[in-house]
Amino acid sequence: MGTGLADNVSQGGAGGDQFRTAPLWGVGQRIFFLHDGRTSSLITAINAHGSNGSEANTSLNTAAALSLSQQQDLINFLRSL
Repeated sequence: MGTGLADNVSQGGAGGDQFRTAPLWGVGQRIFFLHDGRTSSLITAINAHGSNGSEANTSLNTAAALSLSQQQDLINFLRSL
């Protein structure tokens, strides 16, 4: 999760800046996102993963390089799951 989403809760072998991400199936039917439900915006949830030490930084940079149309296609795909 990196420093931006760290909750400092340790579970098993996962430290306070790590979290097992839930599968994306059903993400299109969810009302709230992130492990604690802090946002109702899929885009905000995606962008929140970009922070120092986050494994998502490469994916976020790749998605940001897409055209606006391609970014919308990606959101539409996630909402279809």
